[in-house]
Amino acid sequence: MTIAFRDGDVSALFADTGVPVTIDGTLGVGLVDENDQIIVSNAGRGEVVGGVHTVTVQTSKFPAITNGMSIVVDGVTYSVRQKLKEGDAALTKILLGSA
Repeated sequence: MTIAFRDGDVSALFADTGVPVTIDGTLGVGLVDENDQIIVSNAGRGEVVGGVHTVTVQTSKFPAITNGMSIVVDGVTYSVRQKLKEGDAALTKILLGSA
């Protein structure tokens, strides 16, 4: 069974553990994480996996995220490498790169 969060539920989920996030002048809250990502795959014979820093934000709070734009997470400036909608798309996971 898949549990879907409504847009109004997201703020409460982030209230205790979120960090400040600013994108294009809009202030919000996000959840920071480090995830593994497949960097190189060789036709199923092997893979190179590396860590990637991510922040998960409320999609409706930041609807115009584009690759390459600046993002400030907990006071540190990064660039958006990629955005990935999660589940029912109420959340967006942003892969962070060097500013």
